[in-house]
Amino acid sequence: MLDLAASSPSLADGRTLFIDGVWHDAQETYERSDPAGLEAATGVFAAAGAEHVRAAYDAAAGAQPGWAATPAPQRADVLRRAADLLEFRVDAATHRLTADMGKARRDARAEVLRSAAILRYVSGDLLQPSGETYPSADPSTMLLTVEEPLGVVCAITPWNFPFAIPTWKLAPAIGFGNAVVWKPAEAASGSAVLLAEVLAAAGVPDGVLNLVTGRGRALSTALTGDPRLSALTFTGSNGVGVALRQAVADRNVKVQLELGGKNPAIVLADADLPYAAAQVVRGAMLSTGQRCTATSRVYVERSVAAEFRALVRETIGQLVVGDPYDEATDVGPLASVQQRDAVAEYLRLAGEEGVEVVTGSLAVGDGCFVAPTVLTGVRSDSALMLEEIFGPVLVLVEVDSYDAAIAAANDTQFGLSSALFTTDLARAMHFVRATRSGIVHVNRETAGVEPHVPFGGVKASSSMQREQGKAGRAFFTTTKTVYLRTP
Repeated sequence: MLDLAASSPSLADGRTLFIDGVWHDAQETYERSDPAGLEAATGVFAAAGAEHVRAAYDAAAGAQPGWAATPAPQRADVLRRAADLLEFRVDAATHRLTADMGKARRDARAEVLRSAAILRYVSGDLLQPSGETYPSADPSTMLLTVEEPLGVVCAITPWNFPFAIPTWKLAPAIGFGNAVVWKPAEAASGSAVLLAEVLAAAGVPDGVLNLVTGRGRALSTALTGDPRLSALTFTGSNGVGVALRQAVADRNVKVQLELGGKNPAIVLADADLPYAAAQVVRGAMLSTGQRCTATSRVYVERSVAAEFRALVRETIGQLVVGDPYDEATDVGPLASVQQRDAVAEYLRLAGEEGVEVVTGSLAVGDGCFVAPTVLTGVRSDSALMLEEIFGPVLVLVEVDSYDAAIAAANDTQFGLSSALFTTDLARAMHFVRATRSGIVHVNRETAGVEPHVPFGGVKASSSMQREQGKAGRAFFTTTKTVYLRTP
């Protein structure tokens, strides 16, 4: 097994730009603090400038044709080795992820292993049939299609899943023959460095993967403005996603956006209430609520609302909130002071609007910890109901019927994920058709994805270009139709 530690760039001196197979520093740097203890620095990172982005595009454009010409089985071998190496470094990667954004250690480890599973899935997909043949009206002509890579892809990734989300973009982008310029979120820079190390050690050629750490706003023009850009994939906030799409709208750039969510769950009177409460709490509170698929609104039939509320309160009371490095911890801190302040603003609004606190607190301390909090009595037009909070805050709403719940659940600009808890099969099948979301769960929490199925939403949650599975293959390739006439 390769000793990756011997070739690791030092996070102490800011050599975190990986361009054309070489680690570089920059004149400007930034530090990251551990969300579990803000006095502890977790690394010094290079703040890339426009010149570094240009160099990354130069490297990607130069390396991509040769990589595209590499047989698919060889590209598959690289991704499979990357999965092995990532599993070999699972403890270091888990620690790095927790240090970056405070994710509880058990969740962080599961995410790293999920990244390895994604790499393995894509490596297998590269060996599946490629292209199709069609009958032709001309007996001397053979009609077929071939898949080809797009060219140079820009991947901009968030901090909340610093291994899984980059992997489900980078693995198919690289696997299907593209070269990548990758800009991770500042808070995820340490995890990005480790993942880039793994991919390089697995055999990704120089220039095929280029990592530029730094401040997103300062780099956005350079990232989107390069004429060699063929495709842009982004996960993050709606505002940034819309701005990125507009920046490339006048060019033939393929765009994939995964944006926000305000995900509802419906609990009917015939549901297994203890199970539903446990699933809702998992969906709302794990990862400290920092998931685009997190459960944030629950519509429960009035006849069982009091019982369900008590079960939710009891279940949350059993969560271990605290040190994310402790294996027993369920809920760690928020990822940063900025994220804590954003959630605190919603809690302040809850106090102003006089909502009822079922459990938790509207008060936020000096650290990045926020208590898992459940609210009720929230107005339908409140920002608490309409906007993505991205923290451990859940709103319970009593409804008179299933029809009322469906109407309320669909009354949002978002449409990423939704859930229904019931034992009525007819209701479950109706919900699958009636809910306005790209991901539907029946008797499951709203969060959670598997690597071989499409992921994405409708309305303001997505650009309608799905990720993962066959959808990932479709996005990162283009189809060429061939008319082959034989003599």
